[in-house]
Amino acid sequence: MQSPFPSLDFIREQLASINRRLQHRDGFRRAAVLLPLIPVSGDWEILLTRRNSDLPHHRGQIAFPGGSVDEGENCMQTALREAHEEIGLDESRVEVLGCHDDIWTPTGFVISPVVGVLPDAEGLQPNPAEVTRLFTVPLSFFADDTTVQRQFIRHEGVNREVFFYPWDGETIWGATALMIRNFLTLLGMIGDVPKPIS
Repeated sequence: MQSPFPSLDFIREQLASINRRLQHRDGFRRAAVLLPLIPVSGDWEILLTRRNSDLPHHRGQIAFPGGSVDEGENCMQTALREAHEEIGLDESRVEVLGCHDDIWTPTGFVISPVVGVLPDAEGLQPNPAEVTRLFTVPLSFFADDTTVQRQFIRHEGVNREVFFYPWDGETIWGATALMIRNFLTLLGMIGDVPKPIS
């Protein structure tokens, strides 16, 4: 099989080289998500979920596996625990490459994305109480500027650019789209991501 682009070593090196941007906002809950990469035919595919519409936060939205950080956990432990709870992912199948920049959401969360590699998506079982769909999207799709739709949404008196990606009947937007774009910027695949508002 053709090696995926960008290479695993390059992604690991880029994550190790950054001065990771941390967010601290009063009254916000800390959360972490797993940004899962799967090598497929010379590309990476990103594994995504559709959240159950009965959940209290971000209901029905497209998201990475993740959730609130429990006391005593770091972001990597949270991301792996939540991925196991939500999609049945055994942490032994994940090669964690590192954490990327925090982002914050208007719903009151500061989210730390943890980048990890899976050999494949075999055996994953969505927990129906939390996840109604599990699917993958090629990383190259997000790097193609013709696939993105942009909209400015005003929040706390500031216009914030929000990105929307239509894919197979779903819309990937908000925090999930921003984390993907931040990751692509780190890899040099796009270059126009605004810095998170602090």
